[in-house]
Amino acid sequence: MSRTLVVLLSLCIAASAEAREGFGFTKKSVVMDVRNPPALNLGARRVKVVVESERSADKDDARALMRLTEELILNGGGTIAGEKDRGDVVIKLALDRIESHESWETKTESSYEKIGEKQVYNEKKKKNETKDVYGNVPRTVQIKVVTGSLSGAYDIADRSGKVVDSGSLSQEFRQKYDKGTNAATPTEIEDDLMSDAALAVAARLVPTRGRVAVLVPKGSFESYIPFAESNTWDRYLASVEAVKPKKDARQEAYRQYALAVGKEGLAYSVDDRARTIELLREAVGHYDNAITGNPAEKIFREAYSSLFSRGAGAPLPRAQASLTAFEEWSAGAPSSRTAAVRTASTTSVPALSNQTLIEMSKAGLAEENLILAINEASEVDFDTSPNALISLAKAGVSKNVIASMQKKVSRR
Repeated sequence: MSRTLVVLLSLCIAASAEAREGFGFTKKSVVMDVRNPPALNLGARRVKVVVESERSADKDDARALMRLTEELILNGGGTIAGEKDRGDVVIKLALDRIESHESWETKTESSYEKIGEKQVYNEKKKKNETKDVYGNVPRTVQIKVVTGSLSGAYDIADRSGKVVDSGSLSQEFRQKYDKGTNAATPTEIEDDLMSDAALAVAARLVPTRGRVAVLVPKGSFESYIPFAESNTWDRYLASVEAVKPKKDARQEAYRQYALAVGKEGLAYSVDDRARTIELLREAVGHYDNAITGNPAEKIFREAYSSLFSRGAGAPLPRAQASLTAFEEWSAGAPSSRTAAVRTASTTSVPALSNQTLIEMSKAGLAEENLILAINEASEVDFDTSPNALISLAKAGVSKNVIASMQKKVSRR
C-alpha cells in the first residue's frame, strides 16, 4: 500500500470520527433537576398561611392546601408563623372548588382479522380446500375520560395588610385512557391539582425545585449520558472537560453545548449561591459559543418540547433567565421583571386595556408580569365579553391572565 493511500485513509478515518458528533437520529433527553429562585424578593420571613372556602364540602381540601403550601415554604427555607403570630407575610388562599370526574366515551375501531371461511378448488391437488377469509371488523372500544378542575385565587400581603401580589390558582385536567392503560384516579388528580396550586403560591416567596427536559449530545459524549440521567452533573462535566477541543468549529460546538449543559445542571445542584451564579454565567457563554460555532444546528437555538420542558424555553434564554433570577435574588433587590411591569402600569396615563396586555404578551413578558400589571393598575378598561375573551386567547394571552382580568373587573 502506497504512503499516499495510507495518508488518505488516515484522513478519512479522522474525518469520520469528527463527523459523528451530534444528537443522533434518535434524540436523547434527560431530566434536569432545576432550582428556581423565588419570584418575589421578600426574603425568607415568617409566613402566615390562611385559607377560606365558600363551600363547606371544600373546607378539608382548603386545609390540605394550606398544609401543602406551608410544607413547601419550610422546604424552601422559610418559616411558618404561629397561630397567634400575624407573620411578616400573609398568604390568603381562597379555594372556590375542586372536583374530579370519570366518564366513558365510545369509539369505533377497525381491525383486520378472520371473518369466515370459504371453499376454494385447488387445481394442483384437484380437490376443494378450506381457506380463511380476512377483512376489517369494526369494534366498539370504551375510552375512560378523567377530568379535574381546581378554581381559586391567592393574595400575598405584607405585615401592614397591603397586598403585594395576587393571582389565580385555577387549573384543569383532562386525559383519555384506552383499555389496558392505567388511568389516574379522581383522587390522584385532585392531589396533583392541589400540589400544583401549593407550588405556584410557595414559588412566589421561597426557592422551589422543578424539572426540565434537556437534549444531550451523543458522539464523543454518549458514554457520559448516564451521569446526566442520574443528575450527577459534577461527573458529567468532568468527563466532558476531559474531551479535547475539536479543530472543526462545527464539531467543537457540540462540546461547547455539552459543557453548557453540565455547568447549568451543576449550578442548580450546589448550595452556594455565588457558585451557582458563576456556573450559570459560564453556561451562558458555552451555549452562545455553540450557537456561534454551528448556527445550522437547530437544537442549540430552539426549545425542546416535552412533558418537563413546557415553557422552559430554548437553552440559552433559559440559562440567561436563571442567571438573572439568581443575581437578583442574591442582591436582595426587587425583581427587574416586576419593576418593569410596575413602571409600565404606573407611568402609563391611559387605563390598562386588552390591547396593552396583548402587546405585553407578544413582547415576551412572563405571565406573572402581566398579572402584576393588572393587580397594580389604578385604572383598567377591560372588555371581558365572550368575543373579547376569545380574541385574547387567540392572541396568546394565558388563561390565568384572563382570570386576573375578570377578577379585577369584578372588584370594581
